Amino acid sequence: MFFKMQIKKSTTQEINRGLYTNTTDKKVHSNSFEWIHKIGSVTTRVDLQEPGAGMSLTSNDTLFSMLRILFPEPFVIFKDGWIREHDATGIYAINDARQLQTSVLWRLQSPWCPVKDLETSLSAELILSNQTFREQSDGALAVECTVLATSVRTAIWSTDTLAWETKPMELKNYRRDCAHEDVTVQCLLFELPGFKQSLALFARSDEIHHTTLTSTPIEGANAPKAREYVLKSHFFPTIIEKGVLHRGRFLAVIGPSQAEKDWCLRTADAFSRQPPLLQ
Repeated sequence: MFFKMQIKKSTTQEINRGLYTNTTDKKVHSNSFEWIHKIGSVTTRVDLQEPGAGMSLTSNDTLFSMLRILFPEPFVIFKDGWIREHDATGIYAINDARQLQTSVLWRLQSPWCPVKDLETSLSAELILSNQTFREQSDGALAVECTVLATSVRTAIWSTDTLAWETKPMELKNYRRDCAHEDVTVQCLLFELPGFKQSLALFARSDEIHHTTLTSTPIEGANAPKAREYVLKSHFFPTIIEKGVLHRGRFLAVIGPSQAEKDWCLRTADAFSRQPPLLQ
């Protein structure tokens, strides 16, 4: 659990020492393998050399969400990486029996931010690619998103409609199989304690196999109803072949509150209409 996990504050001088500041956005600080991006009260951090760390989202020194790939830690090796404006790309080798090569693209401020709340919204898109050097191998990988929230709602977008499945609730255990012939979009909308905004997560049925969501209560006087939600999205077949590239996407957007959830419909609709990733 990470309720009230403190992140050391860095002054601009500390951040800039030995780092390159992107001239297109003075709120982005990065070197070859790490960035720190701040918009509104939210700070995101990615360090490509820490494959298990993923992307962290903090506000007021409190870590409220983390998005990461569940690499087999003893076997994953950072091979290469680069940062270009709001894109950070890492290349990793998984040197267990599967012999996988995985690339991870983190993209901030892609065109998914709600127009009505553009100044304070934030979007983070994860594009995951996987291939093997063996004739056949197990290519399955999972993406884990941990969220500190007071409630969650789930919905499915299909044929221009976003159908909300639940009222705000704890959802201690939840599973959804996502394989469909027609593209649908899964949406989970979290209410964040102490925020006027909410966090929405999106995944496409043609790119993930299934998702699971669990939650546990968190003790804390500042957010007595808060729970730690853990969403795991499972990508790629268990059998992949050499020379075949498999790709998938995951989208996180900070937007207006749950009471103004119409923006989720527009985001899910636009996300569903994107062309399939090149394989």
